[in-house]
Amino acid sequence: MRKTIIFGVITVLIGLISCEKDNEKKPNDSVIYDTIKPLDYFPAYPGSYWIYDNNDTLKVANQYEKYIFNSSGYTAEPDYDTLILPKLILNGIFNSPDTFAYVNGYSISKSNESNYRDPAFKELLSLTEGSEFTIGGAIQGHKITGKTIKVDTTINIGTTEYKNVIITIQFDYACVSGTGGSPENCATIREYYAKDVGLIKRETRNYPINTDFLKDFELIKYEVKK
Repeated sequence: MRKTIIFGVITVLIGLISCEKDNEKKPNDSVIYDTIKPLDYFPAYPGSYWIYDNNDTLKVANQYEKYIFNSSGYTAEPDYDTLILPKLILNGIFNSPDTFAYVNGYSISKSNESNYRDPAFKELLSLTEGSEFTIGGAIQGHKITGKTIKVDTTINIGTTEYKNVIITIQFDYACVSGTGGSPENCATIREYYAKDVGLIKRETRNYPINTDFLKDFELIKYEVKK
């Protein structure tokens, strides 16, 4: 009889432990996050690459990856969001000295050295001629901004002709407000994006010391794997 009682107690304890384990919070693996596919002027599909004449190669990892980021402004309570995005292997093309960034349409995730005021993603281009777009947050009058200055144009790089090209510039708003100059006058970076290709050329200048843009790099080979 005593053995029967002990066996019954053990059985009940095992049952209680089993129920407790069942009631533990289990990870929810059923959540489905939005996958953001690449767009025409920055077709960063997994496995794609672009080789430039400065020996740098921009690559895309072989699969989409989950990226968690704070989508709220720097003065607001954090609001974390999750997306499935292409992952760029930068090799110095963007966000130097970072090794990778995530692509969200025509934006990429901000660099590790970005200011806390900067948004989670910085825009690369706009499809609308004359429109301005955000690259960095405003800090003591300085706000790095982009502007699309030309759309649907054609340029030649070596023997290759690229059609449907968008030309953008980047400038500091402190230059515009301080000198009264235009964004074009204050621009320090000029970039060229071709439809179904991506970034094909970048030019830079040390304004106001230099007034002429100099080639930073040009595309020599690429493969987009849609």
